[in-house]
Amino acid sequence: MDFMPNETEPAQKLADGFKGQVSCILPEARRRFCATHPLSRQLYITDIGFYPHAKQHSRERPLGCAQYVLIYCIKGSGWYKLKGQLFAVEANQYFILPAGQTHEYGANEETPWSIYWVHFTGEEADTIFRFLNTRKQNGPWAVTPSPMRQMIFDDMLHHLEFMNHVENIIYANCNLYAFLTSFKQIQLKAHDTKNNPIQAAIDYMKNNLDKNLTLEELAQSVNISPSHLSALFRQTTKYSPISLFTSLKIQKAGRLLQESENNIKTVSHMLGYEDQYHFSRVFKKIMGVSPKQFRSKAN
Repeated sequence: MDFMPNETEPAQKLADGFKGQVSCILPEARRRFCATHPLSRQLYITDIGFYPHAKQHSRERPLGCAQYVLIYCIKGSGWYKLKGQLFAVEANQYFILPAGQTHEYGANEETPWSIYWVHFTGEEADTIFRFLNTRKQNGPWAVTPSPMRQMIFDDMLHHLEFMNHVENIIYANCNLYAFLTSFKQIQLKAHDTKNNPIQAAIDYMKNNLDKNLTLEELAQSVNISPSHLSALFRQTTKYSPISLFTSLKIQKAGRLLQESENNIKTVSHMLGYEDQYHFSRVFKKIMGVSPKQFRSKAN
């Protein structure tokens, strides 16, 4: 099987920006909280996401990453380089990239992978890595598909989207243990979940991050009144609908600043902000640093 990255024909390489993707980056203040709180300091998430059919996906870190990186391929195929070795990755395989080590990875050109990925660190991160990587070889591990595993991941990501509540951060990080250890555990039965107006509205937001949606438009998308939608959001999430929409926009902005070469003005326009200075003020209010400072730290 030809899994080698294409090194002869020029092609656009993408670190981010795939249709249907979902991702979340914890701001520095939240990372510091996780690193010191007794319920999260042993193991916590810094970045997390899902990339479906990630065509032309490629990521190279010459200096490695400050956290461990787990990538779980659920469909398609890809590859990664570690310690001078090149490995093929197929569906239902995962691999972990050790912190601080040069690495590179990407999707297969003909059958691009769909991946769940998470960056994790903490006092027990090394222990978890050794638990999941019990052999000396660096190749990927095969794993039995598990709807429960994917449900846990979706639940972690969902709760981190509401990171203004520290309870949600603690909850997501406690579930990280279940997600990671599921790769070494027998398959569990999945539980059915039903759609609801809150989730439907959130999905609509995620599909329209380039727009400036009003409360009325959000309510219309789920066929309920604006006042009812606001009441449901505040009761369930403690956010107003527009506050959550803004938070999702800034999360997307963080990923674009971290993994693309677009300038700040372009990023602001991609997320519906005509005034880049207004965008910068909103970004700093939520993430704790300016877009320029955020990009500098990411690089």
